[in-house]
Amino acid sequence: MIAQSRVIAKGQKIRDLQRLLLDYGGLPYKWIKKSSPSFDINGNMYEYHWYEHHGLGIFEIKRKKVDK
Repeated sequence: MIAQSRVIAKGQKIRDLQRLLLDYGGLPYKWIKKSSPSFDINGNMYEYHWYEHHGLGIFEIKRKKVDK
């Protein structure tokens, strides 16, 4: 999705893993939580966060405000 994304958590390290499995299925070890690079909107810094599962797709994209 985003070229310079970074991994926040994988598999069992994802806090919402059980919910992701119930809602979307898949295998636990294939789930990854990712983040975009920070970007500025009107002087505030934001990142996009989302979950990915190889074979199922990208889920729950949200913009999060971050500290500068």
